[in-house]
Amino acid sequence: MSRKLTPRQVIARSYPSWDYAMADRLIAWLDDCGYEIVEKDSTRHLDASLVPEASDAQEQLRRARAH
Repeated sequence: MSRKLTPRQVIARSYPSWDYAMADRLIAWLDDCGYEIVEKDSTRHLDASLVPEASDAQEQLRRARAH
């Protein structure tokens, strides 16, 4: 039987002694920046338009290296 951890627990365990205060601050910061923690779906994402094309990813990499 696998153990299911909450996002807060997963983040907290990456710090010494499971730092829940730091995990809460990180989650709040991500939320403030517009990010959202979502549950991983067991099936593949059905909307392929959200996946960048390989050529788009290569172009973005070239742009990033140019700066």
